[in-house]
Amino acid sequence: MEKILVWDFPSRIIHWLFAGSLSAALAIAFLVDDEQPIFKLHMVLGIVAVFSLAVRVLLGIVGSRYSRFANFPLRPREVATYFVNAVFSKTKRYAGNNPGSAIAAVLMFLIVPGLFLTGSIANDSLEDVHEVLAWGLLLVVISHLAGLVWHTFRHRENISLAMITGRKAGEPAEATPSSHPIWGGLILLASGLWISLLLTEYRTSDRDIRLPGLGMTIQLGENKARDGDDD
Repeated sequence: MEKILVWDFPSRIIHWLFAGSLSAALAIAFLVDDEQPIFKLHMVLGIVAVFSLAVRVLLGIVGSRYSRFANFPLRPREVATYFVNAVFSKTKRYAGNNPGSAIAAVLMFLIVPGLFLTGSIANDSLEDVHEVLAWGLLLVVISHLAGLVWHTFRHRENISLAMITGRKAGEPAEATPSSHPIWGGLILLASGLWISLLLTEYRTSDRDIRLPGLGMTIQLGENKARDGDDD
C-alpha cells in the first residue's frame, strides 16, 4: 500500500480548531479556580469549539468523502468486531475514521452543545448537569487519546499524523481526489476573522459576550450567577 490523501484541508483545519479550543477549555475548567477572572475564558473557548463544531457538521453533510457522517463505520456488528479485534488481534484498516474514532467524535459532537447550553444559562439546577457533562467529555477525550496511542503502537500506524499531513496508507482507489485548498483557505480565513472578533469582545470583567454577526449575547456561565449573588 502507498500513502494516499484521506483528509482534505478543510477537514484538518476544523479538526485542529475543534481539538485545540476544546482542550484549552477543559484545561482551564479543571485546573483554574472558578473564582479567578481567567476562568471565564473557558466559556469563550467553548464558544469557539461550538463554532468549529457547526462548521464540522456542515462538512459532515456536504464535505469530502471521509468527512461525511454517512461514511462513519457505526454499524453495531462492525463496532463490536472492531473493539474485539483491537484487543486480541489486528483490526482491519480504515481509510477514514475507524469505529473507535467515529464513536468518540459522535460523543463529543453531542456533549459539547450540552456543555454550552448548561454553561451559558445562569441556573443553579444546571450546574451539576454541566459538571457531569464536563467529566463525561474529559473521559471521552482521554479514551480517544488512549485509543490513538494503542493503535499507533499495536498496529504501527500513526493515525494522528495523518490528521496533519492528510495522508494514510491505503489503496489508490480509496484516496480523496483533492485537498480542496481554496475551500480550506476560505474556512481558515472566515474562522480566523470570526474568532478574532469574538476575542475583541472578551473582557475578564464582563458578565456577557456578544457573538459577532449573530446578534446574540451569551452569559459567561457560572461566573455570572456568582457575580449576581454578590450584588
